[in-house]
Amino acid sequence: MILVTGAAGNVGKRIITELVNRGLSIKAFDINPKVEELKALGVSETMVGDARSAEDIVKALAGCEQVLYIPPMFVYDEAEIAMHFIDEAVRAEISQFVMMTVTHPLMSTLPQHTQKLKAEEYLVYKGLSAGLNYTILQPMHYMHNFLVPVVWETDAYQCFYTKTTKLSYVDAADVGAVAAKILTEAGHQNATYELVGDDFLSPVDMVEVFNRITGKEAVCDQVPVQQIINYFETAKYDSYFVKTFEQLAKTYSEYGIAGNSHVLTWLLGRKPTSFEEYVLRECKENNL
Repeated sequence: MILVTGAAGNVGKRIITELVNRGLSIKAFDINPKVEELKALGVSETMVGDARSAEDIVKALAGCEQVLYIPPMFVYDEAEIAMHFIDEAVRAEISQFVMMTVTHPLMSTLPQHTQKLKAEEYLVYKGLSAGLNYTILQPMHYMHNFLVPVVWETDAYQCFYTKTTKLSYVDAADVGAVAAKILTEAGHQNATYELVGDDFLSPVDMVEVFNRITGKEAVCDQVPVQQIINYFETAKYDSYFVKTFEQLAKTYSEYGIAGNSHVLTWLLGRKPTSFEEYVLRECKENNL
């Protein structure tokens, strides 16, 4: 049994779909009660619980041999939560701990990156001191942040950073395929893998690809970051969440973010999914 944390989030659901499709037995854990809906995807067990609770972590780990740790989004104590989970995994004698972080966790202008860097460091030391078998996966900015059905319906893509700034991307399905490989294949202990696709695109570029494929005439709208932040209920009471999102917009606007696709290509045994292929798949799956 594989415990997957953060299972009800946008990333978690996409990763779990890939794992289940490959026949893996999954226990899905999340604080969001919607984790129960993942039973429809074929997960073996679900659990609603708080990763800040040692008791809940112990319950979540019960009956599991492996962990795919997907962190919570933009929380001030993200690193501490990861550390607690790692400690309990050691006590539970988990045979493999796979941690999802982010490409370039050393980028200090991004608070969520530095949190993940601390978590990675702790995991590496715990691997040495406790003999914990671990692998770190560092995915790039996800393609699914470009929501094809929404762009189709509204004829607009809203971005919260400079719309001509280029970013590298990765398809969550490719990340799920790699996670399944790591969880079912020996030889990945103590490894850190960057997971980056071949595309290096600005929001304007992505809309152009979308329009070419669909025949639509969507536009790219750059909106104030605060407008995007206000979509989230969390922003009403969590200053860390707001600051982190603001820093994300500032960093992406000033620098963008880029990575190299060689590692992902090697792990997949094929070229990574392109943004064009992602759009075509999303259109098909959503009957667009």
